[in-house]
Amino acid sequence: MKTRARIILVTISLVIAIVILLGLFLVRWQSGTRSPSQQAQKTDTALDLGITYLTVTPGLSAYYNLGVDSGALVTEVIPHSLADKAGVKVGDVIISFNGTRIGQGTSLFGMMQTCLTGDRVSLEIWRAQSSQTVEFVHAL
Repeated sequence: MKTRARIILVTISLVIAIVILLGLFLVRWQSGTRSPSQQAQKTDTALDLGITYLTVTPGLSAYYNLGVDSGALVTEVIPHSLADKAGVKVGDVIISFNGTRIGQGTSLFGMMQTCLTGDRVSLEIWRAQSSQTVEFVHAL
């Protein structure tokens, strides 16, 4: 009887372990297959600018028909922030920061971290299929 109870206990433990591992696998698999609108829930935040944004990839660009394949798609502009005062709007794509293109290996957030208070900042914005430049002084 004790042997039978041990076999049942081991079997139940194995089934529970398999279910847990399968659940973890499914969660990891599903997190890698999110649509661009689901990816918007996970955004980078550039606190100094007062925006949230998505990093533009060719897939995101095609999905939203942005017209550019790299940059930072602005998803929120905080009222009275530097970006708001400079005229940045939701839907704009920031394509360069102080003349440096945002893309593979260069992030907007990383570039903002290199700025010192008082530095002049120039953003090239892609809006309505054309680019424009906005400038402001970096302040905390």
